[in-house]
Amino acid sequence: MNETCIARKIVSGVLAFLAAVALYPVLCTGLDEKPGWKEYVSQGNYFTCSIPADWSKYDPGFGLSQDEKKVYGLTLFGPQGGSKVPPTISVHYYAPGNLLHKTMAKFIRGHAEPLFDTPSKDDSSGKVDSIQLAGREATTFNREGVRYIGPRSLNPEKVVLFEQFIVVPDGNDQGFYVLKLSVPSAIKTRYTAIFETVVNSFLPGR
Repeated sequence: MNETCIARKIVSGVLAFLAAVALYPVLCTGLDEKPGWKEYVSQGNYFTCSIPADWSKYDPGFGLSQDEKKVYGLTLFGPQGGSKVPPTISVHYYAPGNLLHKTMAKFIRGHAEPLFDTPSKDDSSGKVDSIQLAGREATTFNREGVRYIGPRSLNPEKVVLFEQFIVVPDGNDQGFYVLKLSVPSAIKTRYTAIFETVVNSFLPGR
């Protein structure tokens, strides 16, 4: 092998290395945006779904138990990504006679209404639509609102939140399931695909 060929191989190798180094942060970013997943089975086996493995489960540590409230499921906190309010995903089953929301219809009416501090005039906000989920006719809607954060003051800091709801009846049309995404509106596109994965994996047990 002559010196010219050797030089060309060395140059090619150096260029390939530099390209890999330049591309490495991009690849890492892409991987970071695709969380690992694990299966979740609710207390009482009311439903199963996939949840992002690196999100934190909310544990109040006090108050009534799930059996006492007759509300089963979990709320997850995701990475904040520079935001002062973490994104959350929750999946719950509201059993008949639960202490929070008596009927599916009342839940939809109460949560689909525009919030008092609605920052935008998005025509889709509060609009109720029907979809198919897990072989059942479900209801979906979204809304935006303002959350005030930090210490109380005359001019508190605020964050605009985007919330998406999917409400699914149980097999007897007595209890119901609620899947919810809540995320700062400015970064919602980072998390909608994650929520869709949770939704598409959802399987009701009742």
